[in-house]
Amino acid sequence: METRLIDVLQPIKDNDFQLPENQSLPELTTMMLQKIGSVHPVLRDDLIHSIFTTFIERGHYSNDQLKNILQSILNKNYLFYRIGTSKKEEDAVFKRSFSVLLIPPILERHRKQPFLKEEEVVRVWDNLKRYMHQERDHRGYVKGKGWAHAMAHAGDALYATAACDEITETHIKEMLPVIKEQFLIDQPYLFDEEERMVTAVLMMFKKISPADRVEWLETLLYERDDWKDPSEDIIINNSKHFMRALYFRMLEGDYRELRQVLENLLRELRKQEAY
Repeated sequence: METRLIDVLQPIKDNDFQLPENQSLPELTTMMLQKIGSVHPVLRDDLIHSIFTTFIERGHYSNDQLKNILQSILNKNYLFYRIGTSKKEEDAVFKRSFSVLLIPPILERHRKQPFLKEEEVVRVWDNLKRYMHQERDHRGYVKGKGWAHAMAHAGDALYATAACDEITETHIKEMLPVIKEQFLIDQPYLFDEEERMVTAVLMMFKKISPADRVEWLETLLYERDDWKDPSEDIIINNSKHFMRALYFRMLEGDYRELRQVLENLLRELRKQEAY
């Protein structure tokens, strides 16, 4: 079936994403959703994701169709597919992470031409928060299968959703601790996941007070319990990379006070390094 679907999708992409006259958009959408988590990197990323994104951006889908797609990907068969039962190295993460990656173009369309109710946008946010709590597969690029990149994709989705007017200060303050929880882990991030998440964090910072920004930044300072445990070095390294990414992004914009906070935190974090 995957080969047949590639044969259907490749000509669409090659023809500037034009839908053939004899092709039903609802039928094509169903087929793409069914294979959104394929381990075939060309089918999953180059074709399904790029076609979905382009079709959404170009207005091929009606508002009701977009709502249906959004409703589909937020359920246990997509965003939460085997999230609590799959083993760390299983392929289920591809379905979850590429479901997450469908959220940004839909929410960007909503920001330009609102079609979602407030509670529907908040539902996306709440599901993203639950997803962030539960995702445990942090692989970036998987040889032979392409990008999993769950946290990078989540960062894109959080940025697009946080930019919506419906997301308030309260929502942001509930999400920031979850982001910290996902990045201060004993698995190294190797593929710029922190850079994608920093983009989302800076969007969130627009909706909270300076004091709340500082309070959250201070939670990124990890204090080790065991100087002989190498897993703690990984956590410290993740913390350092995240704060550095924030610092250098803050060189643009009015962030002088926050940069000073980060400089102080990075000096303190240096004391936790075992070398």
